Amino acid sequence: MIRINLLMARAVRRKAGLRREVSILIFVLVLVFLLVGLVQWVYVNQTRALQRQIDDRKVKLETLRAQKRQIEKYKADMNILEKKLAIINQLKKNKGRPVRILDELSTRMPEKMCLRSLKKKGAQLELEGWALSDEVIANFMTSLQSSKYFRGVELIVTERFKPKETEINIKKFIITSTVVQ
Repeated sequence: MIRINLLMARAVRRKAGLRREVSILIFVLVLVFLLVGLVQWVYVNQTRALQRQIDDRKVKLETLRAQKRQIEKYKADMNILEKKLAIINQLKKNKGRPVRILDELSTRMPEKMCLRSLKKKGAQLELEGWALSDEVIANFMTSLQSSKYFRGVELIVTERFKPKETEINIKKFIITSTVVQ
């Protein structure tokens, strides 16, 4: 009878099975590490891409803010220019008005009267001058009141004045009026 030692075969099979299990374990661990590394690499790339997007958007936001400031500056400049243009248009519209008012004064002023000063404060006009009589001043005031340029003509002061070296009594007067716009 032949005797075969099977214990060695079991030990060899057990060693082979153990090697196979260790190989599978190492393969699984390597695969897990590779999978974890791959996931980590994907997340790092996504993070970098998102960070680049954030940086790009920050740059774009800063550019837009600069453009907004520039637009606001242009709007402010535009408002200033519109106001200046309105003033220029108003001046063009009224440029002949002082000439017409002075012409109206000169045509309505009697011969026996002289204007010494003319002051305009807003719509209020103050005339100071001399006349030979109260009647001349009254006629002048009536004439001014009938003009389309003057309203509310009032005599503020009238006083007698005698220049040196003359025998003529002159009336000194101050008249105020509102200039019609």
